[in-house]
Amino acid sequence: MATSPASPPPPPPSDTSASPSTVKWTRKATRLRSLATRPPGVEKSVVNVDPATGKADGPHKKKLRTYLGILVRDKVDVTYETWKEVLAAQKELISEDIQVF
Repeated sequence: MATSPASPPPPPPSDTSASPSTVKWTRKATRLRSLATRPPGVEKSVVNVDPATGKADGPHKKKLRTYLGILVRDKVDVTYETWKEVLAAQKELISEDIQVF
């Protein structure tokens, strides 16, 4: 059974008196791309990770978690149900990106 392609979202209402609840919410752009593509000469953010627990510590731990989410979303297919199913080669690529970061 063929389905028709999704139609584009309707244009925003031109009436300025429209209530905010009637305006459709859309996802914002993914953040921290600038962190992943940091220009040369910009200081790296330092995050300490406890090797025993794997938990990050420091003022930039939230940035690290967000960056890791962006990295995994870009490199791992969404069809995997668990992290254990991800191929070792993909995990190694992610690990190399993290070490460079």
